[in-house]
Amino acid sequence: MPAESRGFTLIELMVTVAVLAILAALAVPSFMDFRQRSALRGAADQVTVFWGNARFEALKRDALVKVGFRSSGNTFCLGAATTTDPADDTACDCFDPAATSNACNVSLYPASQADWNGVRVASNPTLGEGDGSSANGVAVINPKRAGLTESADAGRILLRSPANGPMDYRLDVVIDRNGRAFQCEPGAAPSKLSDYTSRRC
Repeated sequence: MPAESRGFTLIELMVTVAVLAILAALAVPSFMDFRQRSALRGAADQVTVFWGNARFEALKRDALVKVGFRSSGNTFCLGAATTTDPADDTACDCFDPAATSNACNVSLYPASQADWNGVRVASNPTLGEGDGSSANGVAVINPKRAGLTESADAGRILLRSPANGPMDYRLDVVIDRNGRAFQCEPGAAPSKLSDYTSRRC
């Protein structure tokens, strides 16, 4: 005679569902933290790559290229345009891809603010202080050596992780006077990224 098939009792099902709910509750903060870190690293990489491409364009075109950072409220963008003025401190209009005056005729980023994945700017950039006034977020690249036309324009853009997660991470994209871009974590960042322990600034 065949053995009776035995199903799960209601109590067994409830215990299983409760265990799964506890595991899911424990995993959500870790997942949100992972998303925050990934979004911040991705945004810092985009800024670094954008700067590198602008340097390449300056060399390729044998022309001065200005890179500008613009922000308005919670939105921000990067634009690159050719210029004839080594002291140019006016950012091209990276908010308007179809701009006819002051257009970013080399490149601009992002196409949509959603491309930043919620990453914010933590403070005003220190890039573009060459004229001795407050930073304007603009630096001009010399096509001969791909360095800055005014070494005092060297500075940084401080990015902050999305607000919808459990931590508050920060990353600096630093542009030095030789036109090189690198990333580091501010020593005063509220939350620390484990892979940046040797890259603090």
